[in-house]
Amino acid sequence: MDYQADPKKVDFKKKNKWLVPVGVSNHHVHLSEEHIEALFGKGYKLTPYKDLTQPGQYAAKEKVNVVGSKGVIQNVRILGPARKETQVELSQTEARQIGIDAPLRDSGDLDGSPGCILIGPKGPLVIDKGCIVAKIHVHFHPSDAERLGIQDKDKISILMKGTKVVSYHDVLARVREDMMLDFHLDTDEANAAMVKTGDVGLIQHKEMVVKDNYGNIIECQADNVKFVQGKKPSDYVTQEGIRLLRTVFEYPASAQRDITEKMLNPEKFDPNQFYLFTALSDDKVIGIATFYYLADEKLGYLEHIGIIPEFRNRGIGSFFYHKLIAFLEEEHPDIEGIFMEVRKTEEGLDNRKEFFLNLGAIPVDTSFYPNEKFKTMEGLLLMYRPLVAIAAFNTGTVERAFRNLSKVI
Repeated sequence: MDYQADPKKVDFKKKNKWLVPVGVSNHHVHLSEEHIEALFGKGYKLTPYKDLTQPGQYAAKEKVNVVGSKGVIQNVRILGPARKETQVELSQTEARQIGIDAPLRDSGDLDGSPGCILIGPKGPLVIDKGCIVAKIHVHFHPSDAERLGIQDKDKISILMKGTKVVSYHDVLARVREDMMLDFHLDTDEANAAMVKTGDVGLIQHKEMVVKDNYGNIIECQADNVKFVQGKKPSDYVTQEGIRLLRTVFEYPASAQRDITEKMLNPEKFDPNQFYLFTALSDDKVIGIATFYYLADEKLGYLEHIGIIPEFRNRGIGSFFYHKLIAFLEEEHPDIEGIFMEVRKTEEGLDNRKEFFLNLGAIPVDTSFYPNEKFKTMEGLLLMYRPLVAIAAFNTGTVERAFRNLSKVI
C-alpha cells in the first residue's frame, strides 16, 4: 500500500533554499590604489555612487575609457573599494570588438592575461595585464552554503526556466562571511539565456532528500519562479494578480477597478508611470506588485506587494522586491530611491514593516509634516529606501513627492 504523507508534517520550506537571485554584470573596472592615483590624482579616493549586492562593494561615480588595439569602450564604471591588482572585466563580444584577446578566468586570476590602456582625467595609463572575461559564479554567505551542503570552490549547476530553459554547469561557488547569495553572469551570458537582473535561478547541487516526521522520503520539486510585467488588464496573469488582491489580500473591489483604470489610461500619469508585475510558480500566479515612478522627484513608490500564504517564508517576496528594483533601475536610470507603504490594521501594522526593514528601508514620520499635505497617507506607515548614495531625501523632496502621489493614487 502506498504511504500517504500528511502535508502538514512535511518540511516543504527546504525548497526555497535552492532559489538564487540573478545579477547581470555589465563591463566594469577594479582599480588598485596606485592606479586610482595615476588616473585621478595623488591621494584621490573613489566616490561611492550606489551600493552593490555584495556587502561593502559599491559602484563609484568615477568612470574611465578602456582602449584596445581596435577601439574604445567609453565611460566604463569603476567598482570600489580599491583592490590589490587592477582588473578589467568585459564580455567576450566587447573584448573582441576593441581588439583584446581576453581569456575566460575566475576573478583575480590575472597571470598571463592581456593588458590595455585606461584613460582617466589625469591622462592614459597602460596596464600590462588584467583584462578578462569573468567566469559565471555564485556568491554564498556561509549560512546559506551550510544549508545546501556547499563548500567554497564547489562546482554547481544553475537552471534558468524563463523565456528560455538554460542550464549552466561547473559554476564556481564562492563562500565567505562578507558575501550574500547572488548568481553573477555577464551580459553575453544573460542575453543568451534571456534573463535580467532580479530574475531567479534554481541551484542544482547534491540530491536533496526531504523526509516527513515519520522518516519517509518525499519527492519535493523545487519552485520555478518567474516575474512577469502586466501590460494589459486583459492579460491572464494580470487578471489573476488583480483577483488575488481581493480574494487573498482582502482589498476592496474598488482597488481592482482602480488598477484596471490605471492600466487602461496610462496617459493620465504622464510624466509619471504606473507598473504591475505578477509572480508565477510554473503557470500559477502566486503574487502581485503595483508601483509608480515619479519622474520629477526621481523616486519610485511601491503601492502593493504580496505573495499568497502557501508560498511565503521561502524568500520569494524578497526576490520579487529585488526584481522590481532592478526593473526600475533599468527603465529609469536616474532613480534615487523608493517609497513603500505599510497599511495599519486593527491589530497594528501589517507584517510588511519588518519585511521592508530587512530590505534596508527606514520609516518616514509623516506627522512631522503639515497634515494637509499628507491626507492621502492616513492609515499608512511610509518607509523609504535610498538607491544611490547621492539621493536627495529632504523635506522639499518628500513634500513634492506626496503632492504628486496624491494625484495618481
